[in-house]
Amino acid sequence: MGDEPSQEIFDVVRAGDTGRLQALLTADPSLANVRNARGHSPVLIAQYHHKNEAVAVLLAARPELDIFDAASVGDISRVTQWLDRDPALLVAKSSDGFSPLELAAFFGQTETVRLLLARGADRTKAAGLAAMKGHLDVLELLKGRQV
Repeated sequence: MGDEPSQEIFDVVRAGDTGRLQALLTADPSLANVRNARGHSPVLIAQYHHKNEAVAVLLAARPELDIFDAASVGDISRVTQWLDRDPALLVAKSSDGFSPLELAAFFGQTETVRLLLARGADRTKAAGLAAMKGHLDVLELLKGRQV
């Protein structure tokens, strides 16, 4: 039978198999909340693999996004909720070492970047990540120019 569904979901996401992903989530919506060995959610893995349709399918299952997931997909209301609950999350690092601002910059989430900067996030590494991905609007914002 292969992997159990909680790990199969990561393979399905990486493959961009949205049909199978939808079937897994229909059978068990809680799979949208599982974490892999490195602590990543299916949403973040889908983002890293540029599987936009898989991201949309996962978000439709209404997973519990942590601040890193929320920053990566540009869910401003969720990012705000997390920061209001725990301001220290502004400087927290994901399991792969990125702050919420760095993830938002890497994935080109301009409005989330704007919010995190307004909250006082450290922009030191974020500009390089935005530049690497060609997110020029984010880069301008990080350099202190209004967009």
